[in-house]
Amino acid sequence: MNTISPLAFVSPEAKIGEGVTIHPFAYIDKNVIIGNNCTIMPYASILNGTRMGDENKVYQGAILGATPQDFSYHGGDTILEIGNKNVFRENVVISRSSSTEGKSVIGNNNFIMDGVHICHDCNIADHCVIGIKSIISGNCTIDSHVIFSSMVIMFQDTHAGAWSMVQGGCRFKKDIPPYIVTSSNPTSYYGVNVEVMKHFNVSEKTIQHIAQAYALIFHAKVSIADSLIRVEQEVPMSDEIQNIIDFIRNSKKGLI
Repeated sequence: MNTISPLAFVSPEAKIGEGVTIHPFAYIDKNVIIGNNCTIMPYASILNGTRMGDENKVYQGAILGATPQDFSYHGGDTILEIGNKNVFRENVVISRSSSTEGKSVIGNNNFIMDGVHICHDCNIADHCVIGIKSIISGNCTIDSHVIFSSMVIMFQDTHAGAWSMVQGGCRFKKDIPPYIVTSSNPTSYYGVNVEVMKHFNVSEKTIQHIAQAYALIFHAKVSIADSLIRVEQEVPMSDEIQNIIDFIRNSKKGLI
């Protein structure tokens, strides 16, 4: 059974699942899908083109499915696709895609903190934390288990690899490879994200091999291409090491 305040606006064209709570003064647009057991707090807006899964919570003042701030957008019903069990705190703004060929995507179990702005055509995977007032520019990709501290700025078309952590106030225009911590401005390699990986039961041996790989990549006085050859030759191979190699070789913006 749904609990929908008579003081909320819910378009008759919206599709609402079971067990949904919509508080007073929330706005649910046409062409919106909200899954089961979601909670929409007062003054939150779920706009045209938003597709939301189950057990999401949207706090006061959040705007999901905002019109993209992109000069290439010329109207039309584009998409923001949201998975399950996400939290969108106060005043979060997430834009839908700029064209019908793409979509903005938020996966599952993410925590998006107060004042975060996520621009058009971004793809955020699962179990990420995006800190207070961080800005993610258009066409960015964030892999799973990434943590951004507060007021991070991620420039357009960049990629943050899985299990990486970006410390507060960092701004980056190049890609951040997986499993590392970055700090300072210009943003730079600070070390391996040991504590978070331990929390998720990544083995000590695997963490040591990741640290060994990054010592070769960031501290050896050779090219990145030569560093990766040394990683393949000197570091025991695992899924994590192969992920590092593939990420760096496929990077389009280069590394921080």
